[in-house]
Amino acid sequence: MGKPERTEYETLFVDRHVEERYAVVTLHRPDKLNAGSPTLFHELGNVMNGFDTDDEIRAVVLTGGDSKAFSAGADLGGMTFEDARDAYWFIRRCHEPFEAIERLPKPVIAAVNGYAFGFGLEITLACDLVLASDKARFSLREMNHGLLPGVTVTRGLDMIGRRRIAWLAMTSEDLSPEEAREYGFVNKVVPHDDLVDQYAELAVKMANRPPLALAVTKRILNYQTGEHYRNAENYMPGVFRTEDVEEGRRAFSERRDPDYQGN
Repeated sequence: MGKPERTEYETLFVDRHVEERYAVVTLHRPDKLNAGSPTLFHELGNVMNGFDTDDEIRAVVLTGGDSKAFSAGADLGGMTFEDARDAYWFIRRCHEPFEAIERLPKPVIAAVNGYAFGFGLEITLACDLVLASDKARFSLREMNHGLLPGVTVTRGLDMIGRRRIAWLAMTSEDLSPEEAREYGFVNKVVPHDDLVDQYAELAVKMANRPPLALAVTKRILNYQTGEHYRNAENYMPGVFRTEDVEEGRRAFSERRDPDYQGN
């Protein structure tokens, strides 16, 4: 087993295990618990798109590495907009990695090492297979900030189901990895210290599966890619412009409970 080839970006790094024909993409914003930002969304989307023409790589792993978070959500500090147009383009940028993962004709494995809140949970829905550490936690916390999880309520509906999405989105309660597996968006829960070995083993297995059969299977499973994201882009900019979202942002920065008025 050779030493992986590492490429570093501002918000993540990529290790290419060329001999084993897989790559590991590690989110790396340790001071922000790997929270999603416009830069992270853009870099992750570009990296995933790049694997499409990388003939040396046949499987990809997405993880949060040594952080206690896979991703703790979106970085609220970057969610201020002058007008609806800015909010629209922000949503488009958010969707870049989701659509890149679903379009990639190679399996993408989410290896959830810790907190998977908001964006962290939703990006696992775009991945093909999901391993979770027994230390992982899952939650949709958007409504705590006057928002809603646009990807989950559209793209995730057939995967999780209406009642379960309603519970997750409306209560913002945490799920254990075992509960997440029961809900249907985790395939396997593994001991935390075994996560790296487990995802490496699965990645090697996927890299040795028939590439065309994998690509076509994935294409069929993701045939609605695009439609659901465009749907979310139609209503999310209006939500971002509400006074409740602004109140949620202020309350978060001031470390107090928000006072929502429905405006």
